[in-house]
Amino acid sequence: MLYFRFPGEEPQSLKGNFVLTESVENHRFVVSNFNQEFNYFWSEEAIASQTEQATPFCIDHSAYIVQAEQLIKDLNRGIAEKIVLSRIKKSEQTISDPFHLYEQLLLNYPNALVYYFHDTILGTWIGATPEVLLERQPNHWRTMALAGTKPTANERDFTFKEYNEHAMVTEFIEGQLRQIPGSQLQLSEVQAYSSGPVTHLLQELTWQMPDRVLPLLLKHLHPTPAVAGLPKKVAQQYISAAESHERKLYTGIIGRATEGAQKLFVNLRCGSVVGQHLYCYVGGGFTPDSVAELEWEETENKSQTLLRLL
Repeated sequence: MLYFRFPGEEPQSLKGNFVLTESVENHRFVVSNFNQEFNYFWSEEAIASQTEQATPFCIDHSAYIVQAEQLIKDLNRGIAEKIVLSRIKKSEQTISDPFHLYEQLLLNYPNALVYYFHDTILGTWIGATPEVLLERQPNHWRTMALAGTKPTANERDFTFKEYNEHAMVTEFIEGQLRQIPGSQLQLSEVQAYSSGPVTHLLQELTWQMPDRVLPLLLKHLHPTPAVAGLPKKVAQQYISAAESHERKLYTGIIGRATEGAQKLFVNLRCGSVVGQHLYCYVGGGFTPDSVAELEWEETENKSQTLLRLL
């Protein structure tokens, strides 16, 4: 079963299973992995084929700090401007009814794409992601630069590191979109955007473009520096070598791509259910100014989007 709700819409449910596809276009609900190597669409006619779900690898605090400190050294040597390092956190509480958590996410995150599915290929996943990757509106396309994170309960100003991290994301997206002739790109003011336990810096970008360009847009914009880094290829190579776990659907694409109603999100604030535990996928953007322990704390805060509702 698949349960989902787009912001401003009513919750929906569908029977079926995910099916592998070459393109996310023209499907009612789609997901992909981080690198867009695998794309799936939900089919109500799909035949289930059972796949055993492996327990995700969870790095401990001391090993993460060692890894993070090495990454900061590498960034100060100039290998990249930014690299996003992720990890997986296992819930201390058991989860007997994921659907109940889905209902709690619906209530607590009205501005997020909230979903829960059990699929025999991909397993059981649940999440509430706030980040729009691409949205087709009547007269324009829309995306958002969402980066820089602080605890919502902390009233401090955003730091230089956080503003710099956000600026990298905005400049990357802007640079990609300005290559489109006649796009008439417009940027909103930078604002704070609260997503439960954490608050981000947000800037919306809108532009004009023909309808039939979704694959090209996805190729240029995803993964963004908010989930990979800069330069993009260097960051992806570093992530592949450094992370001991598979990101799977985390930081992939999720949403719908039917003609005239494309609304795709970056799959953040999500987790998989294996056995009776929830495994939350979280990450943080590293720059040369990062502090390893603070990055660990940021991932702890992000995991509370789901864990605090158990």
